[in-house]
Amino acid sequence: MGEIFDEIINEICKEKKIEQESISYGWIKVLKKGSKTKYIVGYNFDLNSAVSKIVSKDKFATYEILKYNNVPIIDHKIIFNPITRQDFYKKEFIDEAKKLLKKNSKVIIKANDSSCGREVYCCESINEIDKIIDVLFKNNNDSLSACPYMDIKYEYRAIYLCGEIIFLYKKVKPYVIGDGIKSLKLLINEKEKKECIDIDIMDNLNLNYIPCKNEKIIISWKHNLSNSAEPVLIDDSDEYANEIVKIALNTGNVLNINFASIDICLTSNNEIFVMEVNSNVCMAKFSKKIPNGYNIVKNIYSKAIDKMFE
Repeated sequence: MGEIFDEIINEICKEKKIEQESISYGWIKVLKKGSKTKYIVGYNFDLNSAVSKIVSKDKFATYEILKYNNVPIIDHKIIFNPITRQDFYKKEFIDEAKKLLKKNSKVIIKANDSSCGREVYCCESINEIDKIIDVLFKNNNDSLSACPYMDIKYEYRAIYLCGEIIFLYKKVKPYVIGDGIKSLKLLINEKEKKECIDIDIMDNLNLNYIPCKNEKIIISWKHNLSNSAEPVLIDDSDEYANEIVKIALNTGNVLNINFASIDICLTSNNEIFVMEVNSNVCMAKFSKKIPNGYNIVKNIYSKAIDKMFE
């Protein structure tokens, strides 16, 4: 697992006098306190039922349950892999994608069990959609979803623990700041090298353009911290925070989940929708990008471990 995650869990266990042992090459952490033994597998804490974990990992299943319970969530249309499923709905899926394109000009195609923004594509034509579907199926994905593209101002992440929102922050899209000398391509390359990642850059950018000094250029449509998005702490001036918290609480409750991160978007039209839910609560990138981020993450994981041993 990640060094920061391991360090945090080690500190928590030492402070709480919890015996800890790593097995399966560090993938599984065995925690013992008194007569109880609990596990952390990857970034999954021993708190969620098998059903809630399966649902949260499947974006379309999450959509169906939240829609059934009248929780505002971005529309999803599903298509199954013809190799792994008996029924193949590609024609119907393409028809739905055409409707989305006509209405929104762009469509998001994504693997239903993707994470960290991987295997998520923004398409602007039927040919592009068709191509991406084939690519994702060749990657052995069992099913895909199509969603309308939305112009998102902020993506909020709520940390849900046993009926409470214990932390909330928001994310802004990746950007670079011009210096009047370097091209956009060079600025992006420097950012990628500094953060040791490959950023999913927007297709319509002129990489030869030289931004003016202090000019801010959005370079990706994704809000994933792993794609160089930036976290922003919430303060009292955020007029949408209370509504976000209410929707996140409702989301966690109807999914019968105990520990999860819930992503909710605020669009440019000030509409609010749930985007996805993750039972593997990974906050390594956050801990590095925010002042005191390490302690914030440690406090969240500490509360989760306390709940494991109640």
